[in-house]
Amino acid sequence: METSIEYLDGGRARLTITVPVADVDREVSAAYGRIGAKLRIPGFRPGKAPRPVVDTHVGREAVLAEAQEEIVSEAFGMAISAEGVRTYGQPDVGELDLVEPGADYTFTAEVTLRPELALSSTGEFAVTVPSRIASDREVDAQIEHTRERFATLEIVDRPVADGDYVLLSFVGTVDGEAYEGNTVDKYVYETGRGMMPPEFDQALIGTMAGGSTTAEFTIPEGSSEESFVGKTAHFEIEVHEVKAKVLPELDDEFAMSAAGFESMEAYRADVKEKLEAAKAAGTEHRREAEALKALSERLEGEVPQEMVESRASSMMREFFESLEARGIGIQQYVELTGATPEQIQDDMRLQATQRVREELALEALFREKGFEVTDEEFDAAIADIAGEEGHNADKLRAELTRNGVLPLVREQIIHRRALEWLMDNVTITEEDPS
Repeated sequence: METSIEYLDGGRARLTITVPVADVDREVSAAYGRIGAKLRIPGFRPGKAPRPVVDTHVGREAVLAEAQEEIVSEAFGMAISAEGVRTYGQPDVGELDLVEPGADYTFTAEVTLRPELALSSTGEFAVTVPSRIASDREVDAQIEHTRERFATLEIVDRPVADGDYVLLSFVGTVDGEAYEGNTVDKYVYETGRGMMPPEFDQALIGTMAGGSTTAEFTIPEGSSEESFVGKTAHFEIEVHEVKAKVLPELDDEFAMSAAGFESMEAYRADVKEKLEAAKAAGTEHRREAEALKALSERLEGEVPQEMVESRASSMMREFFESLEARGIGIQQYVELTGATPEQIQDDMRLQATQRVREELALEALFREKGFEVTDEEFDAAIADIAGEEGHNADKLRAELTRNGVLPLVREQIIHRRALEWLMDNVTITEEDPS
């Protein structure tokens, strides 16, 4: 196969690709074989009918069109690999002439090239990351979280205060009309949690057990019943009991019951050790993330939106696949997290934008440092991929060549080499643990 490339304005290029006659004839024969195998023609076994008979049933042009689709797809991938160019978006092949058996086949494809942006500078990279040392505040917060789980509720003889648990009954109306489920009898309600609009909690504050109160407010946006939004809700509330949450004392007895330690000192030491182990596990990733962010902030030029949208789409597919692997549907995820599908898409788009910027910045760093991908590195990368997937390296290289993936392998080497240089040359400061 012969290929040539002409670089055009606007980050575009035109590939001219000539497929030799032997490859054309092979694909035409394969197309006749595939189509013939599907036909049931009297007097012929499936796949054994002569070409003129197949042409009579499905049309010669239909067979050649199928062969052409395979020829163009494979030839384009091989041309991309041969020229070593990275593209995005779909190639524009225009109106193609139909292939003909017994002749070479030449076509052109215009592609959009991955942009080569520049960095404002490549010196003095410095980032600040969270400390690997657990602060006293973090230890206290972790212990307080455990303490909350051991809290008890005790009846108190005083008015309702913020944070209390109230055993109550109520009858509600919306614009003076009853609604389904408007009567609640002896329900334990926690104030201060935002389970109801603030006016409901404010009506309870200061009410004694055995007393009653009234709450009235305009139903806000975000109500579970959209038809109620903007209408007036009215509640007649009866308070039966007031309970306060009582936290256990932070003493040696708590350390034993909560975690099996004989003293609070030993318990705190264990909490600190575990927090620091968790921090250490994510330290390297955080350092890389901050360094890449600092690098991407120096990237100059516009990142093509089509690249961002393509990356966001692939990330969304991976996200759905990960949910499916865990047996979680998207509706269930929305209900669990409270995130809307629109918010999920916006978040993916933000992440995609940052990832694309980081990759283009790494490529710019690689170029500006004058690095080159050696044949040895490329061969090693192919061998690594083959080993991970259990393939023969030579067969894998041929497959990647046909699919136009070789430039992607080279790109991954570039990213790795540039990231190694960045991490070797960035100054990392840990925050004061306090």
